[in-house]
Amino acid sequence: MKSFFYIDVSWIYFCISFGAMLLVALYMNYQSRYYYTLHVFVRKFTLVDLQSPASPLELATYIKGIYLLPPELSGKSLQALKSNLRIEFLFMPLAFGTIFLFCMQISMKLTSVGHWGFAILAWSQVVAWILGMFENVYLLNKIQPDVQPSSFSVHKMMARIDILKWAILLFAVVSGLSVSCYFWLTGRYHYDSVQYLMLFIAEAAVVLVFKKIADKTPKVNLDIYKEVSN
Repeated sequence: MKSFFYIDVSWIYFCISFGAMLLVALYMNYQSRYYYTLHVFVRKFTLVDLQSPASPLELATYIKGIYLLPPELSGKSLQALKSNLRIEFLFMPLAFGTIFLFCMQISMKLTSVGHWGFAILAWSQVVAWILGMFENVYLLNKIQPDVQPSSFSVHKMMARIDILKWAILLFAVVSGLSVSCYFWLTGRYHYDSVQYLMLFIAEAAVVLVFKKIADKTPKVNLDIYKEVSN
């Protein structure tokens, strides 16, 4: 039981998972440039807008607005949105798996409360992953022309799922980064780990460069849709 609960792996696996996660996130970010909906006028939206709507009506309004767009823009927006939601099924295990490896590595460096505490944080990412998949399936099923607002009870349940997912993720990341900074500030690290830190920084830098390049690619010209309204 102990060998299953505590997993000691090399930092290289974290770097591989982190790099793969960044590449998938970069592609999803590139596709999100087509996220448009019609609500009073043609406007951008984000995946977070759909995952954390203020009300059941707001989610339905975003989705219906996509179908109300001119056909060419509506098709691009729907294709990008559905594609990214499906790709999220690949992104989530990479993202939560990266955090799992991060917390598990820290757990193996600590003793007593810190040892089992970070192991619990690592395994809690499985719960966050399941919640994320449930949320993704819900959104994919909602994307249809005649979408109706969910009941208030369903909306409230989905809001709690989203909050719990982010709470698990962020608490693990913040806790892990805090302990990591403490290790580096106090010199309690192995010199071999410096190479993994440099690889981590290099991966982030390369992805940022590609993101800058992608941001310069032609985007949708909204001037031709300025007369479109509802």
